[in-house]
Amino acid sequence: MNRMLRRLAFFLFLFLQFSFLFSILFEKLETPFLVGIILVLSGLLSFAYYQSPRSEERFFIKDSFLILFVVSGAIISYLINLKMGPVIAAGATGTVASFIPSFIKSEKRKGLVKEVPAAVYCGAFVGMTAPAVAGNLHFIIFAGFIAGTFLLLAKNIFNGFGGKLGTIAFGGVALASAVIYWIF
Repeated sequence: MNRMLRRLAFFLFLFLQFSFLFSILFEKLETPFLVGIILVLSGLLSFAYYQSPRSEERFFIKDSFLILFVVSGAIISYLINLKMGPVIAAGATGTVASFIPSFIKSEKRKGLVKEVPAAVYCGAFVGMTAPAVAGNLHFIIFAGFIAGTFLLLAKNIFNGFGGKLGTIAFGGVALASAVIYWIF
């Protein structure tokens, strides 16, 4: 089961990044230079995926708290975003979240608390969504839940690679938008 989830997360990441690249490609088909750059980036991305190390780590029930932390970060960041803009919102939320492990001294919760800043920061990226796209807080909660689920599934892939949290947040917002568009 764990192996299947790891593969699902890997292909989900692959799908998210290539769908983003191909949407740019189809939008800029009339510019051959950009098409060439995007094709080179796609090749490099494929090579990076092929060579990426994969660590094995078991999922536990306590890891589902990551979803809650992502949703919390998304809500806080979105509320700040409405007043002060997306960059300040994500920066402030991520900075405050980075101090959480230093306040929790319990050895029992140390493993979970260590993952809180990354999860909240992933949610902060979700909260950066423009109010024109995210019409209300319900959308942010839904997108944060999807991003949190992606983060939980992607726990064993691309650890330490830059862009993982932003890609997960992008996937959460894109999938939430698609689901809401299909339903309504």
